[in-house]
Amino acid sequence: MKVINFIVFQILSNQTIFLGIIALLGLLIQRKKLPQVIDGVVKTVIGITILGAGAGILINSLSPVVQKLNSALHVKGVLPTNDAVFGVVLRFDSIARNAVMIFLLAFFVHLLLVRLTPGRDFKNVYLTAHLMLYHAAFMAVTLPIVLHANNLWTVIVGTLLNALYYTYSPAITRKLARAWTKDMITLGFMDQVGSVLAHFIGKWFGSSDPNQDADHMKLPKWASMFRDSTIVLFFLMPLIFVSIGLAVGGKGIGQLAGSTNWVIWLILQGFQFTAGIVILLSGVRMFIGSIVPAFKGISDKFLPGSVPALDAPTFFPYSPMGGMFGFLGSTIGAIAVTFLTIAFKSPVIVFPSPIIMYFDGNVMGVFGNKAGGWRGALFAGLFTGMISSAAVILFYPLTGAVYGSGLTWSNIDYALVWTPIMYLLKLVRVLLGF
Repeated sequence: MKVINFIVFQILSNQTIFLGIIALLGLLIQRKKLPQVIDGVVKTVIGITILGAGAGILINSLSPVVQKLNSALHVKGVLPTNDAVFGVVLRFDSIARNAVMIFLLAFFVHLLLVRLTPGRDFKNVYLTAHLMLYHAAFMAVTLPIVLHANNLWTVIVGTLLNALYYTYSPAITRKLARAWTKDMITLGFMDQVGSVLAHFIGKWFGSSDPNQDADHMKLPKWASMFRDSTIVLFFLMPLIFVSIGLAVGGKGIGQLAGSTNWVIWLILQGFQFTAGIVILLSGVRMFIGSIVPAFKGISDKFLPGSVPALDAPTFFPYSPMGGMFGFLGSTIGAIAVTFLTIAFKSPVIVFPSPIIMYFDGNVMGVFGNKAGGWRGALFAGLFTGMISSAAVILFYPLTGAVYGSGLTWSNIDYALVWTPIMYLLKLVRVLLGF
């Protein structure tokens, strides 16, 4: 029993060691050479370690300010940021273990469903592994609250729900974007259902006139620098921190700032948060760059001819300026929700999310522009940004162990897909008396 306990609770329950073992097995199955195996395992382990370090920076920079806001306004302030909230989940061993199990099992069930499901549009392999990992963490914290589920049922239900989503949602964007992607890729970014909404918003509020296409408009060259997410965050995060500080008041922030001017301190915290994102994403890239080949090699042998479902930035080049208009609209929408939650004294104050505004906004803008030009892109970003932010008020209280951390998940499909599903599951549980 001592040996079994050591294996389960010291090795398999440690996500860093566990994922290193998974990378090792995946590479050995593919009969990679020893240097490739060592490279893949080392970068998997160090990548997840860097990810945790970056998440720690995010938490240390944000938590004190959010706690001051919560105490000053008697609310639960929250910033929807997938990368950061995943760092919080890593601090809970049993939840982190469940998340890793859901992540791995859902991927393999997804591959099985892709193989068994007929139809070309469903032959997609979801390869945005970091979002799969983040979403598995969402399941690991939410299902115990919604269903009162133990660890076993959390893993089972989370695996099935995620596998179904990874298999069938990319078919939506594959069909929707086939004319301009040439059926080479599809989207795998928790935005697939939202892209349908963006498409129709583009049609309703935009124009089919080709001259209205955002990519045919002449804009200043300096605007291109905002395609770099680091630059966007550099300017955006200090503004968000200062906005939070204004809501708290100079006296409250001054207690945190010490001898530093409280506005300057908030700006520096914004820079620190940005640095944490950059560090965290570098860890994600290293981790994903090592773990995905182990999965992809297996999927290529198992599912020949399948199309990859990829991260949001792979769609940006299809309409660069459409994406920028979507980003602008999403920023306006997210900030509007922040002011509305404060004005109406919402129990949850939703701060503008960099993920929603930049990544979702760009994707929504691409689909909105393809359907209705620059106005379609702008309004697609605006409405989806507002919906994504407002939905946080509903699903944040369902997130169990991370509720109150000041961080939660983002992306439009959390609003359109997962919030309704979670409340439906909760209703079923109540009706059945569980």
